[in-house]
Amino acid sequence: MSAFPKRPGPYILVLLLAVLVILTYWMTKALTDPAILRAAVQSKAARERQPEPVAPLPPAAPTPPPNEELDPVIASMHQEMTQPETPPERELEIIQELISLHQRGVGNGTFGDNGDVTRSLIGESGKGAWLPRQSPRIRDGLLLDRWGSPYWFHPNSGNQIEIRSAGPDKDLFSPDDIILNGSPAGFGATPTQPEP
Repeated sequence: MSAFPKRPGPYILVLLLAVLVILTYWMTKALTDPAILRAAVQSKAARERQPEPVAPLPPAAPTPPPNEELDPVIASMHQEMTQPETPPERELEIIQELISLHQRGVGNGTFGDNGDVTRSLIGESGKGAWLPRQSPRIRDGLLLDRWGSPYWFHPNSGNQIEIRSAGPDKDLFSPDDIILNGSPAGFGATPTQPEP
């Protein structure tokens, strides 16, 4: 005769009792372990802090390319303009070329003062940039000459603008001014007779 019972019932009962003992021990250990408790509390708190799902925003309007991504030709013109060896007269010619490019590019033939010209050339209108915002020649929203004085702009006509640098003495409308497209005598800022 065999020492084991013929029915499997007692074996299954012993096996279930062993599993129950092991689960009870594991649950007791899990509920009393500070690290496990801390992780469970943090996990629950993180789930409770989850924000409600937000509907996606509509796509933003296209933005103009950053000013640092200027056309290579225009970037080289800016670089030439800021070089110390470039003659001051050439700087004024470059500014005139940039203004002309802007006018042709956006179809706008009017400009106001230095601030208007500068805002247009750095692309604040969103219609193209002709100067980088971080240009060493732009300060406080104004385009400066090599001596640090703001350029003076005066429209002579719808397609020509007088550009004037105060020159080395930094005194506007003095004999050392550097002028491109000067107004006819008696018109604009050009005096009718030269000063003594």
